[in-house]
Amino acid sequence: MKFNVKLIFSAALAIILLVVFCPFVIIPGGHAAVVFSRQSGVEHRVLSEGFHAIVPLVEQVIPHDVRTQSLVFKDEEAVTKDQQLVHTDVTVNYHPIKDQLNLLYQEVGLDYAYKIVEPTVREALKAEFAKYQVSQLLDQRGAVSQAIVDYTMTKLAEKHLLTELISLTNVRFSPNYQEAVEAKQVALQQAEAAVNKLEQAKVEAQITETNADAEAYKVAKVSEALAKNPSYINLEAIRTLNPKAQVVYVPQNANVLIPGFQTPSK
Repeated sequence: MKFNVKLIFSAALAIILLVVFCPFVIIPGGHAAVVFSRQSGVEHRVLSEGFHAIVPLVEQVIPHDVRTQSLVFKDEEAVTKDQQLVHTDVTVNYHPIKDQLNLLYQEVGLDYAYKIVEPTVREALKAEFAKYQVSQLLDQRGAVSQAIVDYTMTKLAEKHLLTELISLTNVRFSPNYQEAVEAKQVALQQAEAAVNKLEQAKVEAQITETNADAEAYKVAKVSEALAKNPSYINLEAIRTLNPKAQVVYVPQNANVLIPGFQTPSK
């Protein structure tokens, strides 16, 4: 019985000593680790995934997730150059730069999401939106978004964070401005309709003028024909009564034989 107690005590002591003085550490997948030395502080090396040797009691390993992290901003507010409020939703995907994890830990700490990422994104939104009037944002939304991305990437890289994606969605303006935009759009549509109507009226006027000129020309020609030959009016009367009537012009004093018509005998 005493032997079993000693055996159990020895095994427990061995496990405790192994845990306390263990010279090895395993870093799980998707993680890296900062090594803190009780003698010299944060070491320059960063432990990647896998099995590593350390100095027991002297070195402390601080693992950290270096996979993609996402931060979502809802209804962020900024002011444009012409003092209009703009609201937008922003999604940022980022991760710590693995081989700079020791610097990140030393300069910022591992609570960098609210210390660095959040204020940087808000600063980017306010800085870039302030450069444009609200009307320009509608026409240059792509350029504004890219400027915000570039600004954020640069600032986060200075703090040892790599930006993977920044997405701006649901950009909204103040209700008053939105109403003004809609009113302007309606006015533009009405103006365009008025221009089209004016052009149509011009075309119709030109057609009417052309028809009037043609009718005047016709009247002039008829008047000219009547002046030269008064019997022309009889010809026009025949054409009016029977549009299919065929008119044959013959020389004066010529003898004409008409089928079915007999000349009276003398």
